[in-house]
Amino acid sequence: MSAEKLSVSLAPETVARARRAAKRAGLPLSTWLDRAARHEADLEEARLALAEHFAEYGEPDEEAQAWAHDILDSTGVGRPEPPEDAIARREALARLDAVSAGDAE
Repeated sequence: MSAEKLSVSLAPETVARARRAAKRAGLPLSTWLDRAARHEADLEEARLALAEHFAEYGEPDEEAQAWAHDILDSTGVGRPEPPEDAIARREALARLDAVSAGDAE
């Protein structure tokens, strides 16, 4: 993966927290920051897409909202992730990062 170097200014507490989070995830700080920025950009793009959808088609009625809520609830969306699942997910992502970086066996 190619990368663009840039200079950013962050609050010292933000830097410290990001370093701790990257260390816990077993990632270089730049990789962790890339993921965090990508995640926030994805959320913002999703919000914009939803706003555009609502502007064109209107917001869902109460019945549709209840149906969507039931579907999301049945799949576990929004529930806390069990610690063992979070660990397994982070380990799997670290292995995938190694593969994409060409570091895998």
